[in-house]
Amino acid sequence: MTFTFRNDQPDLAIDILREVGQWLAENDRELWEVDTLTPKNILDQFTTNNLYVMYADKQDGTTPEPAAVFILQWEDPLFWPDVPANTSGFIHKLAIRRPFNGQNLFATILDFSRDECLKRGIKTLQLETDATRPKLMQFYERHGFQPTYQRAMEEFGQSFLSQFYVLPL
Repeated sequence: MTFTFRNDQPDLAIDILREVGQWLAENDRELWEVDTLTPKNILDQFTTNNLYVMYADKQDGTTPEPAAVFILQWEDPLFWPDVPANTSGFIHKLAIRRPFNGQNLFATILDFSRDECLKRGIKTLQLETDATRPKLMQFYERHGFQPTYQRAMEEFGQSFLSQFYVLPL
């Protein structure tokens, strides 16, 4: 299976975020309050044109299917206020649709993100996750992300302890 990435479909991307967020909530794994996943909350000067839909291109020639979404941004004053713009890539709101679960799409997203960083001369990728989710933290560490620190955060009225990660490229 091959994949393509589009950053010009914010409405579809937010619909997928809500779909995955709803599934997580229904399965006692809520990561985001679904009602907060709106264009007003998600799209701003740092995320517009950086919200990607990942398509699975089928070998049979049928229409590619949206498989995942994520934000890859180049400045993040909320989570990384001390990191100058365009010196790191920041991954946010990664969501893989249920039909694509277990297919290692994260590796492809990581390759795409790494390539986009290197095109810009950027040598690190960073992300953060809920520090109360050890399996999710282990997942990122298995993919080479190194834990750096934890900090209490607030986003869209939700408070949580966040584990921060860096991946040297």
